[in-house]
Amino acid sequence: MKNKYLIIVFLLGISGMFTIQSCTKDETPTPVVYKADVPSTPTPAVGVALTLGGTPYTLKWEGTTAAVDIHFGTTKAASDTVYKLSGGKTFDLKVLPSGGFTKGKTTVGGQYFWYIQTVDANGMVSSTITEPARDAYNFYINSAPTAPVLTTPADGSVGFSVAGALTWTATDAEDDGNLTYNVFFGKTDSTMALVANGLTDATYKPTMVASTKYFWRVVATDPHNASTSSAVHSFTSGLEPIMSFTGNYTADEPAEAYNYPVVFTKKSATAINIDAWWNSWAAVFNLDLVAGTYTMPYTVFTSGYSGSETGAIINAATGKMQGTYTVWKNGVIVETGVHTYTR
Repeated sequence: MKNKYLIIVFLLGISGMFTIQSCTKDETPTPVVYKADVPSTPTPAVGVALTLGGTPYTLKWEGTTAAVDIHFGTTKAASDTVYKLSGGKTFDLKVLPSGGFTKGKTTVGGQYFWYIQTVDANGMVSSTITEPARDAYNFYINSAPTAPVLTTPADGSVGFSVAGALTWTATDAEDDGNLTYNVFFGKTDSTMALVANGLTDATYKPTMVASTKYFWRVVATDPHNASTSSAVHSFTSGLEPIMSFTGNYTADEPAEAYNYPVVFTKKSATAINIDAWWNSWAAVFNLDLVAGTYTMPYTVFTSGYSGSETGAIINAATGKMQGTYTVWKNGVIVETGVHTYTR
């Protein structure tokens, strides 16, 4: 019986030891996470376009007023220049010709990138950029394009071709090559109307009539909606090119040793009427002023006669033309030869 009691006491003792150990308090310390305060809400806003000028550009942010490193540059990495700021939430800078920021004068625009690194009291560093993309804050400092220079036709010129095109030049310090153009055109300075909008090429071919005075100007606009107008120029249009082939002519038939008068009149911008083809009938010549050729299509006349003619423009300035003709009567060729037309 004594041994039985001893076993019970022994087991109770062991149970008590486990009970005491399970009630012991855990003294393991909770880890402390150190993280620097990250600035937010940048000013200028991301992607905004500011006007180029002499006023300092103030960078602002919300959040920490602790010591920060401010990184600036003209690339996405934005690491060209580093400024250390001991405290605060604003920083004033001006643009340098080299593209950086300093306390100097503002002389050039362009796109700029920046980010902030914060160092807290424990030496922990946090940044407003996201690696590896390095998505730095960015903004644009923009100047307006130069005033377009109207080059063709010359101001005050007379005799400009009614088929001619207006041309001009313009540049922009930040967006050269990305300008668009609006063209204003009219018969008086006060009635010029917008005739072309958003052109990307520095040329425009307006609709004109002969011997008329016109006024025009061009407005250049950059991708940030800054724009500049040219001066107003004027010119007087000349005769239509077809008009060089109108008037009183002599038609020569060398093989026949024969000539006779004919009169050419305008039918359209590319065609003229002849009053006495083969010294007999009215017909139409179609002129290709680019190729320098003319044609009279096969034409049926009176009394069973028909004819056609093709030739070349010998001199566009004087209107001289020469071609080969064929005359049929009742479907049979009765004559072929050469016509030379001289005004």
